[in-house]
Amino acid sequence: MEHRLSCEAGGRCFAVILVGALAFTQMAAAMPTSDTDSHSDVSAADPNAPRNHVHLSAQALQAVYLKGQELFLQKATGSAKEATCLLSIWYARDGTVQAVQLAKASGFPLVDQACLQATIGRKVEGMSPGELGGRTFFPIHWVFGPIDKDTGQQPHTKSDPGIPQLPADGGMHPLPKYPADALAQHAHGICKMHVTVSADGRVFSIEITQSTGSEALDQACKEAIYQSRFVAATDGDQRVSGTTEVAIVWRLPRM
Repeated sequence: MEHRLSCEAGGRCFAVILVGALAFTQMAAAMPTSDTDSHSDVSAADPNAPRNHVHLSAQALQAVYLKGQELFLQKATGSAKEATCLLSIWYARDGTVQAVQLAKASGFPLVDQACLQATIGRKVEGMSPGELGGRTFFPIHWVFGPIDKDTGQQPHTKSDPGIPQLPADGGMHPLPKYPADALAQHAHGICKMHVTVSADGRVFSIEITQSTGSEALDQACKEAIYQSRFVAATDGDQRVSGTTEVAIVWRLPRM
């Protein structure tokens, strides 16, 4: 478990604690894109699988820390002392986090957006030699205020059954090809989406909540999600419709 702590002159402190990565990683080559016509049922990845060595880099941790400072100054959580979000992330062969889904909300919309923003496009480390990329889960635990014996403890975080999940059989691997129009325009950026999924796991609607600034890239993001078959949200034993947040980053390929 890694953490960073900052204290103001008045004695108030802010800390962000990054809980170690929970393993659900597979080679990208073994994670085909979901086929909505051939899958009658799909299963969610297990965030409680045994741990592996994949973790966020020091630069990524710093980004989380800085984003947390912004939250603290904005008093985004009101009187709450702690908040935890669980992220499902997809990373490329170079360790870049290419896509992030919110697997469990913190209960504070600004914190959830900070979780997505702080990790998308960052780097993971500890990948196996020759690994082509994969998927894993990261809980991020935020502590607002002084650290004492009742705060800052590693939370046991599970994915929320009320949130539809991209499936264990791949979903976002491989990510869509860079649109030719966007390449010609040297367009890049982060696309964030609010996705509504029906009770049968099909995408009902997508709202772009943060645009890349490129219509071609935004459309490619939406197409990638529309082509994915989700694990539907559940309420008890009943499958229900639900919503989730997904972010995808586009970086211009090196020539």
